[in-house]
Amino acid sequence: MIPSPTPTQQPPDQQEIQKRIVRNTLARKRAGQTPAAMFVKALLRPVFKGIYYVLTFMRNYKLLSLLAIVLVLGSATAVTYAETGHGPFGIGYDQFDFQVHGSNVGGDQVRDWLYALREGNATTLSILDRFLSQPPDPQGLVDTFSQPKANLKWISINVLGYRGEADTTVDSYVEVDLSTNGPGGSVNAYAFFHFVTATLQSGPGIIGLNVEGIRSSQ
Repeated sequence: MIPSPTPTQQPPDQQEIQKRIVRNTLARKRAGQTPAAMFVKALLRPVFKGIYYVLTFMRNYKLLSLLAIVLVLGSATAVTYAETGHGPFGIGYDQFDFQVHGSNVGGDQVRDWLYALREGNATTLSILDRFLSQPPDPQGLVDTFSQPKANLKWISINVLGYRGEADTTVDSYVEVDLSTNGPGGSVNAYAFFHFVTATLQSGPGIIGLNVEGIRSSQ
């Protein structure tokens, strides 16, 4: 008997293959189709649409957009200056500007006194202390706090605050961050100064001073 030939296997129908591909694709959702992703998209879609519309408007109306930006920046600058007396981003800020009743009461004298102490200028300290009833020994201050005499480095001078009193004097509080080389390396320290200033006949001056000793910050 002659064996019958093996029937030729028919290729699968093309439409059936496409159906299988579609079913497999739908069964596996992409990461962007998960509920969490769809929720985030729903939140961000209005934001991106708004940005798109704004950019489109600015591109079509360049002059009007520039005018709007100038008005916004100008109003923000005016409000900042009215509230703080300084420009935006700290422009023009002076921590020694002790503004009380529209004038700087002794801020410049406090700044000059601290700078003179830092540089070891005992003569300037004596001049600035002339309104004190019991002025401290300027040479003693220089020997204790100055950079040349006390082997100290003044890292920063920070005005912690100031306030006007009922008698028109102004109390100001200053912290000075210091550093010095000790046996084990660099040592950080700080010192506090309390000034009382007032507007006198010859102009603003220092009429009170309290100096606290150097303290370690470690």
